[in-house]
Amino acid sequence: MVYMASLEGYISHSGKQMRACSMVFYFLVGNVFFLSLLSGSLLQQIGESFTHPKDFPSHLASAVSAQSDFFITYILTDGLSGFSLEILQLGLVTWHVVRTCLFGQSIENDSYLFGFPYYRVIPIVSLAILIGMVYAVISPLLLPFLIIYFLLGYAVYVNQMQDVYDITYDTCGQYWPHIHHYLFVTIILMQITMIGFFGLKSKPGASVSTILLLLMTILFNEYCKIRFVPTFCHCPIKVAKENDDCDEREGELQANQEIAINAYHPPWMRPVSFAGDAAYMKPLVSSS
Repeated sequence: MVYMASLEGYISHSGKQMRACSMVFYFLVGNVFFLSLLSGSLLQQIGESFTHPKDFPSHLASAVSAQSDFFITYILTDGLSGFSLEILQLGLVTWHVVRTCLFGQSIENDSYLFGFPYYRVIPIVSLAILIGMVYAVISPLLLPFLIIYFLLGYAVYVNQMQDVYDITYDTCGQYWPHIHHYLFVTIILMQITMIGFFGLKSKPGASVSTILLLLMTILFNEYCKIRFVPTFCHCPIKVAKENDDCDEREGELQANQEIAINAYHPPWMRPVSFAGDAAYMKPLVSSS
């Protein structure tokens, strides 16, 4: 996914990871959530959903109700095995043994630490939140297992971020719009499932109320885009002024300005100086 993000034109390491984070999240939602729900009669379910789109909530609710045991097992398996492998760092240990024993390479002065894998951790945690939110109404028995999953994950990743992974770059809160988007998708899926679930229980009043709630959620998301997203896209004036004051105190403001002015000038835009070069002062045609 990181390589695909680089092919899309992302240059910075953080930009590649943010784009890969979104791709991994949607891959997990489609591959783990929807394909697990629609397994067995996948083509028939998809065909019925496209033929009768108004019946999609009821199909989703019935499929979610039938797969509660699977997702309880998935949460437990992902928590126990995934966090155990995260603590052991089995891949790095194996690579260390291969380099030292087979190739005889010494890594005393070579740091083998890596940055925190945001593009791998955030989608998995977001998928767990999605599963918990969807099953909060239909199968609340999943919630205690999910609480244990998050408590264990909190303990593991706090240790990993403090003592294991190296800080390669500062995120500056740039992942929060992505997490907000994942939570919005989670709430939308939960409300669509609730509409179908209340329809299966013959509760038309509850279904209509949930439709209004769905519309309010969409409007609230649009409000958040207008009110909060520009904060993450543009540097606040206060922060920019503090950075300039810090540079000026360190005597680097003028040097940084000159570097910035000349950094993006291609050769054909730079001024040409003819002074001191006699070859350019000769006439093209000699009078003699």
